[in-house]
Amino acid sequence: MLKFNIDKTDCMGCAACYSVCPIHCISMIPDEEGFLYPIASDACINCKLCEKVCPIKNPIKETSYIQTAYAAVAKDYTIWKRSASGGAFSEIIRHWADEETLIVGAAWDGFRVHHIGVLGFENISPLCKSKYVSSAIEDTFIDIQKHLCSGKKAVFSGCPCQVDGLRHFLVKDYENLLTIDLICHGQGSPLVFLECLKVIGEQLGEEVISYEFRTKRKIIEEDYLSKITTKSKSYYIAKDPYLQLFLSQDILRPACGDNCRYRDACRPGDLTIADCRGLTTIFPDLRGCKRNYSTIVCNTEKGKTVVDNLYKTMIIRKYSLEDVIKYNPLFATQTLASKDRESFFNDFINKPHDTILEKTKLLVERRINIKTLIKTYIPDFLLRFINRMIRREYSNIVLK
Repeated sequence: MLKFNIDKTDCMGCAACYSVCPIHCISMIPDEEGFLYPIASDACINCKLCEKVCPIKNPIKETSYIQTAYAAVAKDYTIWKRSASGGAFSEIIRHWADEETLIVGAAWDGFRVHHIGVLGFENISPLCKSKYVSSAIEDTFIDIQKHLCSGKKAVFSGCPCQVDGLRHFLVKDYENLLTIDLICHGQGSPLVFLECLKVIGEQLGEEVISYEFRTKRKIIEEDYLSKITTKSKSYYIAKDPYLQLFLSQDILRPACGDNCRYRDACRPGDLTIADCRGLTTIFPDLRGCKRNYSTIVCNTEKGKTVVDNLYKTMIIRKYSLEDVIKYNPLFATQTLASKDRESFFNDFINKPHDTILEKTKLLVERRINIKTLIKTYIPDFLLRFINRMIRREYSNIVLK
């Protein structure tokens, strides 16, 4: 940790300090829990630029922009299929970027997650899909600044703390920069993820060679279905050991959970994207729809201009910010910290394998059942008609 910030609950690992250091004496070093923190070497010249760009030390004031929210789904099935929800990220990039636009987001590097930059819409596939593991920013802030200064466009997508870190590093606003933040559950430990993969491999009887969060088969089954592949087979697992620990908040970064400064409707990105929770309650006529939707919240006029161009390739419905908060409360409300976090890591540091086995349930492969087949092969309009008929018949029974 740096001298001006010695409390881990005040560091999100956004790497703004690392990126701004004029003599490159700051390194991002993992601690015993697997999270990256800035460490300055003895070469430090005490210029204090790192302190000036720290989002925690210098929070940006709220804006008066009136936000608007939308539920959206890509018309292109291929775009929807490769996305965790409705394909908002891909379609936003399609409409805003050109071939020379630098697009930066989280990508897999083996079983580790880091931010990378790619040029143009055609190359964004590695940046799609959810990755519930803390991502290393590395030199991407510096790359974005160089790209912007050359007059070309750039896009940055990440957790709100990472977006805010970029804004602080850049100091000024750039018209040719589009920022996208996520409704974030928190940053999960990369070290715990790697150990969980070993446990999963043991339970499957083979080493895991690839892993995918929030996978989609032919239909939507549930939020946290992982695709785990070994040399001989692919498994669809509902809430595997890592996700059990992640969702319980036992393995989140200390600055996440109830210490998060970004559980607020005032967002740092031009756009906020997430799953559209409560979709069929907000829009009852979508009951039976096989595709899940994204939520898109416009936080700036630039963001609104982008969304206005999405109607060509997305089905879009406007809804209220109140419903965003109601059905996806992580947008604006804090969560309670896990009471077991400290004890989990105390045990994990000493006995990682045994601790994961003790704290999680065994794998359960999710197989396709009758309900799944019905949802897969019966057309949407027919499912909606059946739902209406069932509700009407039930209403008649109650009245009698």
